Amino acid sequence: MPRPAIAAVPVDDAALVAQAIDGSERAFAALYKRHARYVAGVVYRILGRDDELDDILQEAFIDASHALEGLREPGDFRAWLVRITIRRVHKRLGKRRLMRRLAAAMEWIAPRVESPAAEGEARALYHALDKLSPKLRIPWVLHVIEGETLPDVAKACDVSLATVKRRIAEAEASLGGGSHGS
Repeated sequence: MPRPAIAAVPVDDAALVAQAIDGSERAFAALYKRHARYVAGVVYRILGRDDELDDILQEAFIDASHALEGLREPGDFRAWLVRITIRRVHKRLGKRRLMRRLAAAMEWIAPRVESPAAEGEARALYHALDKLSPKLRIPWVLHVIEGETLPDVAKACDVSLATVKRRIAEAEASLGGGSHGS
């Protein structure tokens, strides 16, 4: 029995771009395979680390897929993709700078611990809190740590008073009971 013919993947970017514009996911996947490693290398060399690389790479290819019809020179896909990626990297670096400035500005209000033992306890508490879902952690912290009233916590979390009480009780149970001062 003869095998069905498999369409050959075009060799040049211009043909792949044309097919991708016409809706071929296969052509866009071929563009991704062809250029992802190079673009990832560019991102890595600019950022100096790879913890944000996958996100930036995915965002750049998503941006490219949405803007593909606007590409004037389909044969210049790689250079165009790199420009899109660089815009993403600029945004990420801007966020990093903003976060550093905010951290520096907020440092004076950051909670301080008075002893190494207290610091260890705080670290242990945050480690335990990291295991809670946000829906349990947020109301617990607002009520137990920040001292907010239950009605205020319910309002801040946009849930009923009964839900807040239940979530705080669940958090307490997960954290080991009423030993955290509720």
